[in-house]
Amino acid sequence: MHTGPALIERGRLNPGYLKLDLFCRGLRLASDCDLGGEEQTRRVRAGLGSGLELCIQGRGGIRVNAPVTEAFARRSPYELHGPRADGSHWITHDGKEVASVRVPPRPKFYDLLTSSGKPMGSVGTIQGTYLGIYFGMLCANWKAPDDDACRFCAVGTNVSDGDDRTDKSARDVVETALAAQRELGVTFVHLNGGFDDTQRYLERFGPVLEALRQETGLLTGLQLPPLRRLANYDAVRALGVNNISLCFEAWNPRRFAEICPGKNRRAGLARYKAAIVHCVKGPGFDTTNGELIAGLDTPEDSMAAIDWLTGVGAVPTVCVFRPLAGTHYATLPPPATESLVPVFAHAYRRCMAHGLPIGVAPNVKVSIVMNPEECRWLLPPTERGRWRWRRAKHAATRLALGAYVRGRARRAARGRAASG
Repeated sequence: MHTGPALIERGRLNPGYLKLDLFCRGLRLASDCDLGGEEQTRRVRAGLGSGLELCIQGRGGIRVNAPVTEAFARRSPYELHGPRADGSHWITHDGKEVASVRVPPRPKFYDLLTSSGKPMGSVGTIQGTYLGIYFGMLCANWKAPDDDACRFCAVGTNVSDGDDRTDKSARDVVETALAAQRELGVTFVHLNGGFDDTQRYLERFGPVLEALRQETGLLTGLQLPPLRRLANYDAVRALGVNNISLCFEAWNPRRFAEICPGKNRRAGLARYKAAIVHCVKGPGFDTTNGELIAGLDTPEDSMAAIDWLTGVGAVPTVCVFRPLAGTHYATLPPPATESLVPVFAHAYRRCMAHGLPIGVAPNVKVSIVMNPEECRWLLPPTERGRWRWRRAKHAATRLALGAYVRGRARRAARGRAASG
């Protein structure tokens, strides 16, 4: 008897399985698909957000960034059709309709200019329901003469001939965040940056994080390479950063060195682990995330990484490998969905068993990864109700945090009005 997840269970869609399957198999645009003539895909933030943003309707509105431009997507059994009269689109699998989806309109603030004259769409990008911003200099791993770039990463091409740019000021970021907040009600802005051999991370990121805290009231997240002095994470927390994340990508040391030669040379896996442990135990971040890419390690190694992360109190963020144009791994196949189901199911079980706060940030649904709380759909149907009591506790926490964030935003708005 089949007890694992399926796309359709008892006549109802399994939205988590659909999201994972779209990551692994991509999506074709049918001949009757009309996206309104607006730009829908953007090459930004290492390329993980290179696909088409969709909202799977029902069951909480799961957000997914579906690959559409990569070569493997042309062989997908999934096709996007529509819209219907009500504006919704639908997805078919081998010709049979399986899901109703919404294609979010292109944000209007993308076309606004900051006070320095930059299009806001080149400053930040909506990925699901949050604002993501690549900030600071281009990652040193992309700089000649060394060929140190992570083999899956496209950030070097995205800032040269894609939709992103590196010459962003703190003022550009704050103005873009306020525009996204006004238009879309975003509650969270996430900044990330690459390696800086001068280690001037606090000097570069400090002013923008401070300005975001004071002027927007938004929750903030920061993703950076490991800081050499662990005590500097205390200064990062003092800037009001709520979430800190470190991306080590692969757990197996040999694979880490192969996939991330620059990270291996400039930091090493041990420094990533030490930084994660320090951030969990010391500065008091609301959450600490360790990020890895499923499909580059073996499933067993990915699950070992999840065990370690949850064991020390960090939340695992697990991406699905996407072969991107302009990367060393552009011609590799994506992973098979069924090989990843045990990985993501394991992530959910471990997070819940350790009581980690997943899914509690208000209005934060990430489209480029499987959110940990969405991984419950990859459990056998008979097991999904096991953690219902903890999910109810998480929902109550999310409501309380929503009220807190709204209060922060109101206080920031009053501060802007008083100083303006």
